[in-house]
Amino acid sequence: MPLQEETSDVAPLIQRSSLEEAITDEVMDDSDTTHGLVHNFVEFGDKLIEAEVDTGEIQPRFSWKKLWKYTGPGFLMSIAYLDPGNLEADLQSGAAAGYSLLWLLLYAHIAGLLIQILSARCGVVTGKHLAELIRIYYSRPVSIVLWLFTEIAIIGSDIQEIVGTAIAIKILFGLPLWIGTMLTAMDTFTFMLLQNYGVRKLEAFFMTLIALMAVCFWIEMFQSEPNVEGIFKGMLLPTVPSSAVVQAVAMIGAVIMPHNLYLHSALVMTRKTDHSSKAKLKEANFYFSIESAIALFCSYLINMAIVVVFAQVFYIPGKLKALPGLYDAADVLTKTLGRGARYLWALGLLSAGQSSTMTGTLAGQYVIEGYFGKIFSKPWHRVAITRGIALVPSMLVAVFAVNHFDTMGELLNVLQSLCLPCALIPILKLSSSKEVMGLVFRSYNIWKYITWGLAFIIICFNLFLFIIYMEELPNIYVGYVCGIIYFAFVLFLAILPLDGKQEVDETDGYNLIANHSG
Repeated sequence: MPLQEETSDVAPLIQRSSLEEAITDEVMDDSDTTHGLVHNFVEFGDKLIEAEVDTGEIQPRFSWKKLWKYTGPGFLMSIAYLDPGNLEADLQSGAAAGYSLLWLLLYAHIAGLLIQILSARCGVVTGKHLAELIRIYYSRPVSIVLWLFTEIAIIGSDIQEIVGTAIAIKILFGLPLWIGTMLTAMDTFTFMLLQNYGVRKLEAFFMTLIALMAVCFWIEMFQSEPNVEGIFKGMLLPTVPSSAVVQAVAMIGAVIMPHNLYLHSALVMTRKTDHSSKAKLKEANFYFSIESAIALFCSYLINMAIVVVFAQVFYIPGKLKALPGLYDAADVLTKTLGRGARYLWALGLLSAGQSSTMTGTLAGQYVIEGYFGKIFSKPWHRVAITRGIALVPSMLVAVFAVNHFDTMGELLNVLQSLCLPCALIPILKLSSSKEVMGLVFRSYNIWKYITWGLAFIIICFNLFLFIIYMEELPNIYVGYVCGIIYFAFVLFLAILPLDGKQEVDETDGYNLIANHSG
């Protein structure tokens, strides 16, 4: 036991365990300190997440074969960075600022990577995903509020994804949006079918859709004949044109999704990990971090391609024009790059919409069962209800707000940005807690300061966004009251200590049995 207190005060986000370290750690680790919650809490009945993939024995050197076994969760996570809301933010930033915001897109992906790594580490080390951890370590009233914010974010994201898919169907086949929305609902059955074939088949399907997006948007980028020097200048020189401030802030709100933190912390649990082995947990953290970096690098390249295309075909320096939306973008591409570009755009948009709606459904399942336990008797009940929560608002948007969807897309990005601290702050507090993560795996010093610094920056952006959109509210005083309540809750969440271990009774949905610090 005393040997564990000599652990270094620096726990890097990417940890590598050599064979010698693995052997030494197994000898030294004679307690449950690094096991997180795995051996200490009531299980959640029949698990929604099954550890299907065997990652094998610990290897002393880096192995591509080993990386392949861990590859999958990061790419499913990266789909949230490629949903229709992000595509719209990309095209509008390119149309409004040219290459100028490419640096911001890059920094947003780097910040997202750091946060996603923390999310994955929580799942790997504790054996529980974020919703379950919040249920255990926060009081019931706080957990309910956090769940409400998460559901609002999921609904906002799904509206963009479902209507974005419907727009792609309209471009390809000329069908009305409401019909496209109904067709999009059919992905529920596709998702249920894919789930029956196992997680590796599911991952392969989503990675194929990501590859299709990359092909479509990169073909268009080459067709637009971009300025390579201008691209690198936009990536390296931080500038924000005064006419593109809203697009810059909306880009940050679109990139990092609140529900994606729940999703990633759950997806890593599909790999078999021996939680009694500190070295095995280090290996899992190491390979999941590399895989997440590769996945988000691919995501950045796809997003960058869209920014570059619309910087080439729409942006004129010093001239302000009404910015295109997802549907108008097809007309812009048709006029400048030809009719084929219209269908490449629609095919890429369809892939983005379909993949993101399915991962959103998956995230919704994890969130509901994580917060409330096993409340569905059959899997199809869970899928149908979580799908319906998003489908009904999307149908209402498709029928009653068709002509205002582009403006609504910006507002939905703002809404998700406001919901983000309610997922981000718990991740930061849980990942730095000795009680949750153990001495070895909790975040220390520089990583803790960097991630909390990112959280502070995001909250400042939220405040800026709120001030901008205050002018559009019908009653500004109601806006002030809501803003004060919201930021007071965020501050309360930041200073609120974790509430200790809380055991939950699955027979009553959400029934607190005991609350004891420890």
